[in-house]
Amino acid sequence: MEHTLVSAGDYLIESSGESRIFEALLLTCVGVAIYDKISGVGGLCHILLPDSPGPENSWQPRSYASSCLSLFVEDLLKSGAELSKLEAVVAGGALGIPFSQYDMNLDIGGRTCECVYRFLKARAIPVKKSETGGCFGMKISINTATWLSTITPLFNPDDYAKEIVKPTPQKIRAAIVNAKPIPQITIKLIRLMHEGDYDMREVTAELSCDQVLSAKVISYCNSALISPYRKIDSIARATMLLGEIRLLEIVISTSLQDFFEQQEGGYSLLRGGLFRHSLAVAHLTKVIARKIHGLDVQTAYTAGLLHDIGKIVLDQYVTVTRPMFYCNLRGGVADLISIEREAFATDHQKIGAELAAIWNLPENLGEAVSLHHQPEKAVIDPELVHAVYLADLLASWFMAGVEIEKINTGRLAQRMGRIGLDVSVIPEIVGNTPWYELMYI
Repeated sequence: MEHTLVSAGDYLIESSGESRIFEALLLTCVGVAIYDKISGVGGLCHILLPDSPGPENSWQPRSYASSCLSLFVEDLLKSGAELSKLEAVVAGGALGIPFSQYDMNLDIGGRTCECVYRFLKARAIPVKKSETGGCFGMKISINTATWLSTITPLFNPDDYAKEIVKPTPQKIRAAIVNAKPIPQITIKLIRLMHEGDYDMREVTAELSCDQVLSAKVISYCNSALISPYRKIDSIARATMLLGEIRLLEIVISTSLQDFFEQQEGGYSLLRGGLFRHSLAVAHLTKVIARKIHGLDVQTAYTAGLLHDIGKIVLDQYVTVTRPMFYCNLRGGVADLISIEREAFATDHQKIGAELAAIWNLPENLGEAVSLHHQPEKAVIDPELVHAVYLADLLASWFMAGVEIEKINTGRLAQRMGRIGLDVSVIPEIVGNTPWYELMYI
């Protein structure tokens, strides 16, 4: 049976009688399944936040419980459901482990759950099953053939082998040396954007020589998201319609998709999880950069996209040490870096720094790769590294279940203060992030 992941800030509805399974992976986010068994109409929505922080954030109504649920139920009724026969299942709204006082004070998941329950009560939609709050992520699923909904933990230790085999330092060194390189065209474009000195005609000519990448970029540009009304049939036309900078971002992101593509079982909790997480961090870092004076938004986007390149090397070893990762995450170990060091005597930041040097990436990007979990150590571009840290943390909250990632929030306020931001601005940052773009990868 087809399994379809419902992206953050979106919902899916089935009314044709097809047998499908909708799923949402949740931590602070809240998943709500609503269905009418008699009419055979139902669906699942994946909500990010309780309310829009302001009018400027209202362009993504599906992200907020206060607006998403109204749209969701309205579309269910248009599809043939009857309001009096609707039933609901609710999950999510957790804090995560480890959590700090800031998680408690923000309580994004708890406030979102309250908004969901108020909505359902006001419309007399009974909640048939509910698992909300707590500290751990979960998955909500609904089978459109039976309208049976299940809520399960994101991590199940029984899914993984019990034997833990730690790689030797020699094996990790060999993996670094033999790591699949970033495509040369990607490195060239990154350097051109970093230096701000490029001729788009030269970029177009370079892209035209890579037929596979050109086809992927044009296909992406023709998605309903990018160009729903005007056909894009060449890189030159894409440049004209989208602008140089936006196109370069799309090219770099698309060229890195295969680089990050790994089988489910390592860091990724689903196929393509590493890339989804990196793309989310890229978009979040770009939004954060707009709030920091003097920080270039394109550099921020690229830094966010590349921040986890060190995981490519360790990914194969995470698969065989999954029980340790699972137990430590459940036990509240400080963060992912601590778990990696226990398992491998190194971490993805250190390996990322080596790869950045091997590929001769710009120094500020290398620093973001090597210090995004300890941004206060940055000296080349501290604002950029702090922005990537914050984006990485928010992606771990709002893209739960995509990959193994948990960042300690104990120094969140201090680190946000370093770039002139208060924790109260987090809902605005999340609300301005184009989560819907992740549906097209």
